[in-house]
Amino acid sequence: MDTSFDSKELQAFPLFAALEPPLLERLLHQHGILTIPASHQLVFEGDWGDGLFLIRSGVAKVRHITLGGGEVVVALLGVGEMVGELAMLLGNNRRSADVVALTSMEIVKLRWSAVREDLERWPDFALTLAQLEARRLMALGQRFRLRGEDATTRVLGTLAELARSTSYAADPLSPIPDITQTEIATITGLARGTTSKVLSQLRGKAVLVDTPEGMRIAALDPLRKRGLIEG
Repeated sequence: MDTSFDSKELQAFPLFAALEPPLLERLLHQHGILTIPASHQLVFEGDWGDGLFLIRSGVAKVRHITLGGGEVVVALLGVGEMVGELAMLLGNNRRSADVVALTSMEIVKLRWSAVREDLERWPDFALTLAQLEARRLMALGQRFRLRGEDATTRVLGTLAELARSTSYAADPLSPIPDITQTEIATITGLARGTTSKVLSQLRGKAVLVDTPEGMRIAALDPLRKRGLIEG
C-alpha cells in the first residue's frame, strides 16, 4: 500500500480541485489511509459516522436492505468519489445507506471537522459539493430509468458503470472489475440466470471481450444505440 497522500493527489478529487494548497494541507491534517478488502462493509445505514472517505482505488456499492431482506443497489462509487458527505450535509452524522466494497479498495479518511469548517467558509467549495450531489441524483435517476429497459440494456448499463468507476478518466472501455455474475445480477436488478444468459450473448456478439486485464466492452456503438452514453 502507498502510504503517501499529498495535496496534489487531493486536488485530483473534483470536490477539492479549486482549493488553494494551504487549505488542502489543512484538510489533510490527521488524515488516514485504509486498505479495505472486497466484500467488507465500510458503512452501515443508520450508524454514526465521524469522517469523509475518498476512494483512491477500487469500487463500492451503495445499497439498502428491504423489509423482506432483499438488496437494492442505488449507486456505484469508484475512483475519485467520496463516501459520507450526505451525513455531513444533513448535519446529523447518521449514515443514509450501507456501503460495501465490491473489490479491494484503498481509501483516504478526512476529519469532518476540517471539511465542515471549510464548507462554511468557502462558497465555491459548497457549490462544487452541491454540483457533485446533483450529478449523483442524475445517476440515480438513470439507474431507476434502466429498471424499465430490456435485460441487455440493463446489463450493458451496469457493465459500463462498473468500467467507468475504475479510474478518474471514467472510460466505459476500461477493464470491468472482477466481480461475480451474482453480484452483477444484484446491481442490475435481474435474476442471475438472466444475467448469465445476457453476458454469454454479448460475448457471442463480441460486444464483450475477455482480456488479460479483465472483461471489457469492445465498442461504444451498442451503448450509444441504447442511450447509455452520449455522442
